Amino acid sequence: MCGIAGFIDSSHSLKNSQEVLRDMANTLAHRGPDASGIWFHEPTCVGLAHTRLKIIDCTDAAAQPMHSQSGRFTLVFNGEIYNFQELREELGALGVAFRSHSDTEVLLAAVETWGVQAAARRAVGMFAFAVHDALERTLHLVRDRIGIKPLYFGWIGQGDTRTFAFASELKAIVCVPNFERAVDRAALADYFQFLYVPAPRTIWKGISKLAPAHIMSINVDTGETQTAMYWNARAIAERGVAEPFIGTDAQAEEALLTRVRSAVEAHMVADVPVGAFLSGGIDSTLVTAVMQSISPRPIRTFTVGFQETQSDERMHATNIAKHLKTEHTNIQVSAHELRDGIPLLAQMFDEPFADSSQLPTYLISRAARQHVTVALSGDGGDELFAGYNRHRMMDHVWPALQKIPAPLRTTAALMIRMFSTKQLDVVGKFAKPILPNALRTSQFGDHLHKLASLAKCKEWTDAYVALVSAWNDPAKLVIDSRPETTRVDPIQQANMPDALRAMQWIDQTTYLVDDILTKVDRASMAASLETRVPLLDHRLVEFAWTLPADMKVRNGQGKWILRQALNTFVPAPLMDRPKMGFAIPLESWLRGPLQDWAGDLLDERRVRDQGFLNADVVTNEWNQLCAGGGGHKHKAWALLMWMAWVEHWKPTS
Repeated sequence: MCGIAGFIDSSHSLKNSQEVLRDMANTLAHRGPDASGIWFHEPTCVGLAHTRLKIIDCTDAAAQPMHSQSGRFTLVFNGEIYNFQELREELGALGVAFRSHSDTEVLLAAVETWGVQAAARRAVGMFAFAVHDALERTLHLVRDRIGIKPLYFGWIGQGDTRTFAFASELKAIVCVPNFERAVDRAALADYFQFLYVPAPRTIWKGISKLAPAHIMSINVDTGETQTAMYWNARAIAERGVAEPFIGTDAQAEEALLTRVRSAVEAHMVADVPVGAFLSGGIDSTLVTAVMQSISPRPIRTFTVGFQETQSDERMHATNIAKHLKTEHTNIQVSAHELRDGIPLLAQMFDEPFADSSQLPTYLISRAARQHVTVALSGDGGDELFAGYNRHRMMDHVWPALQKIPAPLRTTAALMIRMFSTKQLDVVGKFAKPILPNALRTSQFGDHLHKLASLAKCKEWTDAYVALVSAWNDPAKLVIDSRPETTRVDPIQQANMPDALRAMQWIDQTTYLVDDILTKVDRASMAASLETRVPLLDHRLVEFAWTLPADMKVRNGQGKWILRQALNTFVPAPLMDRPKMGFAIPLESWLRGPLQDWAGDLLDERRVRDQGFLNADVVTNEWNQLCAGGGGHKHKAWALLMWMAWVEHWKPTS
């Protein structure tokens, strides 16, 4: 895994191009602590920078920026090409000779032999790369199909003195001279609604995220850009639903396992130690089980947990590890360690980000890095196989709600909200034996409050927004933002036959990319650990879309087909527990050991002086949390992450 960055300085606005490239590379040193390189092409004024984490071919022969044999193309690449051996053989048959054993050189040779778009289509993996074409005087930026690896871009400066810059992380763009630290208020409102900044926006005005499965080509002389899609996720999802898998449950299970084994085996290829994150959930357990079935020796597995029993997965994960016979490590995170790690988050994530599992993800990555350089995770299973509670609600609860008269729904919602989430958790604990599967969760109170938010929803699109929104009216919080900027556009939806799969589509193309994968990338790379996600092999994604809805949610239980596949390795009773997630015990910590820190950061005068948020709204949310309103914990964390981000990055407007 690596960090990439660069620019087009055709206006000659950068006084010292080499120095700027070194600065950009230095900001990405954590992504590639083993080596770095820069290159500047005088005829086109294009600069490329690279930092390297050595994974495959650890020799200097695989150093970047890498030049093609003809000298026409120069490449910087972040990621892994899992089918590079097959591509190498194919290229070798065409007469291509190789100087290294790296996947980077194979990708570069593919670009020179077949062109950028064809190379991207043939590559199986996670990647973001930039390739300079000296002959066509063009810079191409490419991102993988799912959006596993990040890539940011934008123009810096005004008029004829603009510079085009790109990077794996925003911090490398921010350090380019003449960058204006102006906040995009619409992006800020989006952040408070969804707890992350949805693509294509970033928190900075004028800087964007390259969409997954896209190639952006920039003419270095004119600055004109063209964008092309090389893999159509929407068409694939729609075709999968229209032409579903035809076969028995057993045949579907076998087909799924075959693809999972193939993906996991490919993701285990490395010249450095490889391990796995093991939460004890369906996804990570399946990946770990398949890894162990392939490996001739015990694989290294890692779990993070908390002192609070409700949020601690260590005992369950340990039992799974014993059954699978892995070499297991448990990591306990205390509130003190969390507090000490919080100052790292603003620098780590570059833009405000409030998924509360961000710090535990970093801490487990840091611990794992002491033993391995690569870790496989189970991310993607929830989106592909309907594992979130909201998926079960849309499949099981939403149709039932629609049959209840609106006045009754409203009355029921008011009654639910009369009780705190803590009080409802107690009810859920005792009522668990008689509850439907869709409501059997360790966070019963939170989910019942979410259910109450559906009372006024008429369409499933409204229900989805209600379920995923932390702040339903961020325009009241963010000064100078417009309400219409915070809505999810239903036009973006694929043509799906039901709300369940329509919701899965939104999750795959929004929440998965901009929250889950962003979290995993930043947190693991901050620890110089490469994380791989075999369940997001695009061939497995394509297959998942062909599975009928009842193979994903059955009898109120999500990820049904994955559970069946897992039974091959782990007895079902060992996996029988509510979905826990990976979040920290926010409420107890914010009202306990983190209260002084949080109260100081959310000081009313400090909020007013910054000029971004309505201080009265901020104070009200904090006071309600302190008074025992557990439903306000995610809003409070979002406020804290924003305030910490402002303190670190010091935006000018």
